[in-house]
Amino acid sequence: MSRFRLPRSLIAETGLLETPLGRRLSERLTVAEPRPSIQPADYPGFGPDDLLLTRHRGEFVKPCPGTRGYICCGLQIIHFGLGCTLDCTYCILQGYLDTRALVLFGNLEAKLDRVGDMLDQTDSPHRYCTGEFTDSLLLEGLTGLGARLVRLFAGFPGKLLELKTKTDHIESLCGLDHGGRTVVSFSVNAPAVAAREESGAATLARRLAAASRLAESGYRLGFHFDPLIRHPGWEPGYRETVARIFEAVPAERIAWISLGAFRYLPRLKAVVARRHPRTRIMDGEFVLAGDGKMRYVRPLRVEMYRVLVKAIRKASPDACVYLCMENGRVWREVFGFDPAPDGLIRMLDQRV
Repeated sequence: MSRFRLPRSLIAETGLLETPLGRRLSERLTVAEPRPSIQPADYPGFGPDDLLLTRHRGEFVKPCPGTRGYICCGLQIIHFGLGCTLDCTYCILQGYLDTRALVLFGNLEAKLDRVGDMLDQTDSPHRYCTGEFTDSLLLEGLTGLGARLVRLFAGFPGKLLELKTKTDHIESLCGLDHGGRTVVSFSVNAPAVAAREESGAATLARRLAAASRLAESGYRLGFHFDPLIRHPGWEPGYRETVARIFEAVPAERIAWISLGAFRYLPRLKAVVARRHPRTRIMDGEFVLAGDGKMRYVRPLRVEMYRVLVKAIRKASPDACVYLCMENGRVWREVFGFDPAPDGLIRMLDQRV
């Protein structure tokens, strides 16, 4: 199991404890007096031991916002909750979300019915994920939401669900009739980074053991090297992780591998300094890029990508490798081509 701690208290909006999700959660957590409403402005008043059950009042499925000038993979985001308690030092959510509590949306049942209606449309997008604003499987043992989505997508050929995680919370997924419509993706890093900067996540060894079990259950796997962080021994460290991936999972079961260098909003630096004063991840050569984020200078990013691509291609010449949120110039320097605005979307859709 991962090293994170489950929330202890459930604070719900009035009426949500009677929903299927509310009933399931109330069986495992201490239930506080319901509140008429829980708004984003209320989130800072709660802590990591709290789980907030609120109504989602916006669009449940949204396209990845991407950034102008950077090539996006075109995922559609199924928005089921907010926040993460794995406490990775580099987590970009620290700069976006003003909450240390976890938030789940209690009106999921009606929302999931709408997802099914969307998937039934032949011209709807092909790829969907749940791991943008929280970890897809963080609370899987409490919610069973991942398993519910796997069963939903199994009935829609041409559509694909991606669950993204740093945990090994996969028990509910093993043995499901997934129909090959789900990719379970693990965020991975060099062993030193995983041990030092991802304190609440499952160890790298446990993530890879979970990936191996899922491969045996017929799932395709994804691996996201994001964020790549320069540190003493980064080259052998990342080569080691690549080697361990291909030792754990047959190459033919890997759907894709993405690479993304560490980048952050300038305001994140003060947050990280306050919450993780011992980390050195922001000591590198960064510049303010066109997307308003601090990024390693381009030659350093290209160097890291080339090292990883070479190691991956050595292990599996046909592996699908792509860059996350990079510009065309970096693509050309790493791969020799620019996929253009929609080229990456088409490439990954073809993998579906």
